[in-house]
Amino acid sequence: MNKIYTTLLCAFILVSCDLVKSDDQKVTEEEVIQVFNDMFYALDNDLDSYENYVTDDFLIYEIGRKFNLDEFLDFVKGFGKFESDRTFKNLRIDLDENSAHVSLEHIGEFTLESPTPEGETYLYYEWLESAYLVKENGELKFKFYFSQQVN
Repeated sequence: MNKIYTTLLCAFILVSCDLVKSDDQKVTEEEVIQVFNDMFYALDNDLDSYENYVTDDFLIYEIGRKFNLDEFLDFVKGFGKFESDRTFKNLRIDLDENSAHVSLEHIGEFTLESPTPEGETYLYYEWLESAYLVKENGELKFKFYFSQQVN
């Protein structure tokens, strides 16, 4: 009888420890929104820190092309210095224990320091976007981003 109680007690302790661990690691909406805002701040103001917000195997689909991290950063650097005003609408966040999916409408207005080859210094875009974020070493990071221009 003692063996049964000891076995049940051990099983209860192991299950309880696993539940506590899972609760500590669960992704929250607040965490998703914070990482989302931080990632876009880095994109617009500090490209050197952008890699802190994405996984090593990060992929983004932008302008009909697939980019890895280095290719995407080169693409963004091609615009030179700019000021941005971004609006995010209809943000939908679906949570899992260690991941999140985000979908949204994104409006971006950009004033470029140097004109594009076409002479443009002001750019306006509207996108429908979707992202997949995962916990990696305790930090929430973007693994995949899809952006479709709709204007």
